[in-house]
Amino acid sequence: MGRMSANSRSLTRLAACKYFLVWGIGWCAACCAWGQATTPVVAPRLEAEISKFQRTGTYAEVDALCQSWANHYPSVVRCFNMGRSAEGRPIWVIAMSRSGALTPTQAKKLNIPVVLAIGGTHAGEIDGKDAGLMLIRDWLHKPPAHDPLEHQVFLFVPVFNVDGHERPSPFNRPNQNGPSLQGERVTAQRINLNRDWILGQSAEMNAMLQLVAQWDPLLTLDLHVTDGVRFRHDVSLSMSPMFSSDEALNEVSEQFLAHMMSRLQTTGHHPLDFTPVLLDFENPRAGIMRDADAPRFSHVYAALRNRLGLLIEDHAWSPYAQRIQTSRDVLIAALELMAKDGRALLKVAMQADEHADNMRIQTVALDWHNMLEMDINIPTGYADLLGYEYTTHSEAPVVGGRHITYHLNRPQVWHTPVYGDIQPVNDAIVTLPQGGYIVPAGWVSVVLPYLQKHGVAYQVISHNLKQVDVQVLHVRPEDITFESRTFQGRLRTNLYGEWTDAREDLLEGSLYVPTHQTRALLAAHLLEPVSPDSLSRWGLFNTVYEITDHISNHRQLQIAQWMYREDRRIRQRYGETLHQKLPELRKEYQTRMDRDDRFREDPEQRMDFWIREIPYHDPSYNHYPILRIHRAP
Repeated sequence: MGRMSANSRSLTRLAACKYFLVWGIGWCAACCAWGQATTPVVAPRLEAEISKFQRTGTYAEVDALCQSWANHYPSVVRCFNMGRSAEGRPIWVIAMSRSGALTPTQAKKLNIPVVLAIGGTHAGEIDGKDAGLMLIRDWLHKPPAHDPLEHQVFLFVPVFNVDGHERPSPFNRPNQNGPSLQGERVTAQRINLNRDWILGQSAEMNAMLQLVAQWDPLLTLDLHVTDGVRFRHDVSLSMSPMFSSDEALNEVSEQFLAHMMSRLQTTGHHPLDFTPVLLDFENPRAGIMRDADAPRFSHVYAALRNRLGLLIEDHAWSPYAQRIQTSRDVLIAALELMAKDGRALLKVAMQADEHADNMRIQTVALDWHNMLEMDINIPTGYADLLGYEYTTHSEAPVVGGRHITYHLNRPQVWHTPVYGDIQPVNDAIVTLPQGGYIVPAGWVSVVLPYLQKHGVAYQVISHNLKQVDVQVLHVRPEDITFESRTFQGRLRTNLYGEWTDAREDLLEGSLYVPTHQTRALLAAHLLEPVSPDSLSRWGLFNTVYEITDHISNHRQLQIAQWMYREDRRIRQRYGETLHQKLPELRKEYQTRMDRDDRFREDPEQRMDFWIREIPYHDPSYNHYPILRIHRAP
């Protein structure tokens, strides 16, 4: 990250001057000497405005505006490149403030909040880009009477998925009402960036995680467009504060969302406080449910960092001009609220960090679900949704089958049951270790990059340690399942097991990840296998669950015969303890043969009865590679 070189800035100025002249802005040649400008410039119109909101500009427009504003308003705007896309394009960031803070250090010194708004995470959903650029332009040209930017830093990423933005097509988003050309949802490597906040496997996300680590935004606004139901609500706002495990932060997050809803309603919008999912896509009155979400999403990731995160979904069926205005109003509402309450909210967030560092809460829920997923279909209430009259076809015209037709000339209110009961997943309620986690030396190369990109503190064990008291997790084969298809290019894995006490040797170079730290929750989400976005769940430990060494069938038969006959070779190979146990095992075996028909008729069960008793030939198989520890080693 950093500013451009002088030569790069000169080249960009020439390119931008040519850009503005092409579009008829009419800047004089002298205006191209931006570094010497002393008076405010004429506010340029965006391609969206020039085309009467039929088009959105290319990335060259973002580049030119970013450089222009930074040069004309150096005390208010900073333009910098946070990193590069997979195809090598710069990802521009605009920092704007009238507080005197345009760097992370300055913002922290002044103790003012930072608001991060991200446009173009899905590059076809580009309302946020144009809305943010227009807002910055207008506030530079004429600051509002009570300027919110005197009390905060507005950090704006106009286009996160730059490569997808530069592959526009009229066919990318068939459910969306403009612009005429829309970017792609995924990156050049086909990664969905709003599923990549934990794994961080894209160049773009790694740049974003570095930006977040440096600036530590109090509020993150991720600006999207929904593909959802055909109704008249123009925006939804989603938060997941329950993931933070800090009661005070949960409370102020919910208050912030309520205030956002109120402000948007006052300005004539019809917002929803979550993005509804239809229970029956062909009958909206059947009910809507709230999704529980997961840490891979931006707004949940913010909660794991003890910050506020809002997922904004404009409504795809609204005209593009209207969606831009909606997104602009969301930004204004958030910035005004942050100007009013930002310092108080920042204090609560800092206290949440302290609570995590002192581990006031040791039992946490790492995953949540809607109770409908448990077949508990009791509505939590009812909503009057602004919809349209519709017909549910039992045999649809042309194609047949059950489908829906909306009658857009006949507005209607749907009295719809709401299923909003979000509860912890029982298997994902975890009591964190009092000390922390151990990453064995052999797994450091896999795990360390994730600790670093998320700012999780760790210590390197400097010498070999013998027989340390730890907890280990042995997983039974029947408690492991693999998804049938890849997701984000990964084969996701589900497993369950119980931590048990053991003693292990720790090699020099192993890592100790303490629980008592600001990023304790992130550490748990990375290293506890039951977390929905743990490294294990994303398949990074899948080699642990693969059999790599086998006992041949004939050798198993020989060992089973020796054990049944109490052969002395069992003592020689496996020790006195097992040999002395053989009479008892033979008695148990005979009892099961007499009483258990399934056992008697299943040769595999009978063989397993004997072979499972011998010291294991592949000791790390199904042995979860991360250890827990009660105190610092």
